[in-house]
Amino acid sequence: MTSYREMQVELEKLHLESERARRLEKGAALERIRALIAEYDIQPSELGIVRPRREDATASPAKYHDPLTGATWTGRGRVPRWLVGKDREQYLIK
Repeated sequence: MTSYREMQVELEKLHLESERARRLEKGAALERIRALIAEYDIQPSELGIVRPRREDATASPAKYHDPLTGATWTGRGRVPRWLVGKDREQYLIK
C-alpha cells in the first residue's frame, strides 16, 4: 500500500512534469500564432486586443504638486515617493 507521503512526492513529480509539458506546448503554439500573424498580416485590433478609448474618458486633474521638482499627482494609484510619509495637505493644489 502506498503511503500518503509517497503519494505527495509522486503528485509533486506529476505537477513538475505537467508544467514542463505546458511550457513546451505553449512555446510551440506561440510560434504557430506568430507565423500566422505574419503570413496574414493580422493586426492586434482584428483580434480584439486593442480597445478603442472611450470618448468620455478624460485624464484626472492633478491634486498634489511638489514645488521642488514640479511633479504632480492626481491622488489615484500608488503614492509617489516625494509624498510618502508627508502631510498631503501641504502639497494640495488649491
